Amino acid sequence: MDIIPFFITGVIIGSIYGLTTLGLSLIFGVLRVANVAHGSFIMIGAYMAFFAFTLWKWPPLATAVLAMAVGMALGYLVYLVAIKPLKKAGELHMLVALFALGIAVAEVARLLWGPDFVGYTWRLGSIPLFGLEVEVSKLLGAILALAIAVALEFLFRKTFFGRAVRAVVQEPLGAQLVGVKVENVYAFSAALGIGITTLGGVLLTLFIPVGINPYMGGPYTLIGFVIAVMGGLGSIMGAYVAGLIFGVIESVGYYLFSLAGFAEPSQMALFTAFVVLLLLLLFRPTGLFRL
Repeated sequence: MDIIPFFITGVIIGSIYGLTTLGLSLIFGVLRVANVAHGSFIMIGAYMAFFAFTLWKWPPLATAVLAMAVGMALGYLVYLVAIKPLKKAGELHMLVALFALGIAVAEVARLLWGPDFVGYTWRLGSIPLFGLEVEVSKLLGAILALAIAVALEFLFRKTFFGRAVRAVVQEPLGAQLVGVKVENVYAFSAALGIGITTLGGVLLTLFIPVGINPYMGGPYTLIGFVIAVMGGLGSIMGAYVAGLIFGVIESVGYYLFSLAGFAEPSQMALFTAFVVLLLLLLFRPTGLFRL
């Protein structure tokens, strides 16, 4: 069937969507902070991949390690400068501060690297899969995203740190009374969340060969919130699975709406994703999974 290649494409790009949303979902699940600057950190990862590839010929998968480290450092800094001082001020203050941060990061990127669209292509050949020639580079990116999601799920389900995080989410004061260093959990969660987001920005460049620019983060922030809510805010595998669902809706929807003659099939596919989200929330208000 002609729809199968679009389904496969959706699963592959959905894996990356799921990864980029993990950080957003993690930060909200632990700190109860909606990171509206999410897209700006995706943009930072994308530029890191571009410059590492064009200047030093680093493959994106190698750059992903550096992006994770840089993102975690930025995440820790954001926690110290913006999240921690404003955490008691209220959600609105935090939202405005992170919104301003996202704008500031985008404007600094424009001043440093200009407003033009840039990109690169990393080719490793392709393999046939159900009638579709799948680029090996994109397939590797999707596999890496899955491996990271599984590793994080293991971290939060099977380790002492994961139990500490769940304790903090359920009752911060009670967790502190039994010896959990709540502030350390908050700081590490913020760092890890933004680190994963930046890493996701690197892998995303495998799918947008000419789409890197300072203002690219806006649409991905919107997509991230749709996926995070669909999967269940705070859930690791929920975000990843919802990313797969969103990717399939986007890709298959584009194909079907193109066949139907719609002038903007990509916008109709996005509209369909919102309809699916609304229907899901009617039956499962907390999303597909929980932390």
